[in-house]
Amino acid sequence: MLHDEGYAAFRAGLFDDTLAELRRQRGARRRRRLLALAACLPIAAGLYSLLAPSTPPASHPFSTVAVVRTVPLAEDQIVTSATMTAPPTTARAKVVFVTTAAANIEVVQTAGQAMQMLTDQQLLDLFNGQPVALVTISPGERRLILLNDGEQPR
Repeated sequence: MLHDEGYAAFRAGLFDDTLAELRRQRGARRRRRLLALAACLPIAAGLYSLLAPSTPPASHPFSTVAVVRTVPLAEDQIVTSATMTAPPTTARAKVVFVTTAAANIEVVQTAGQAMQMLTDQQLLDLFNGQPVALVTISPGERRLILLNDGEQPR
C-alpha cells in the first residue's frame, strides 16, 4: 500500500497544493505590507502639515509688513527750532550769561533776537555785592572776571 500509485499521486497533489498555499500566503503578506505602507503615507503627510512651522504663502510677499498708523500731535508736543545761520554784521548776535553757582543766576541763551546792549556799569550792577572785574582784552572785547576761588567763565 505504501508503494501504490494512488499514494504517489496523492503526495504529488498534496505537494502542489502546499506550494500553491505558500505562494498565496506570500502574495497576501506582500499585499498587506503595501496596503499598510499606503495607509501610513497620508497619516505621515497629515502629521507633517499639522506639526510643521507655518510659513507665509509666497503669493502674498507683503503679509509680513507691519501697518503703521499715525496720530496728529497735540500743540504742546510739537517742538520747533530755528535754523542755525551765521549772524549778520549788525547787532543781532547770540548772548550767553554764565556765572558761578554763588551768583544764583541761570545760563540764558537767546538767538535771532535783537540784542540789548548793556553798558559796563549795568553789567557790573548785575553782580552787585560780589567781587568782579571787567578786563579789556582787545578793542571791542571785554571779559568779566569773578574774583572768588570758583571756576571762571570762558
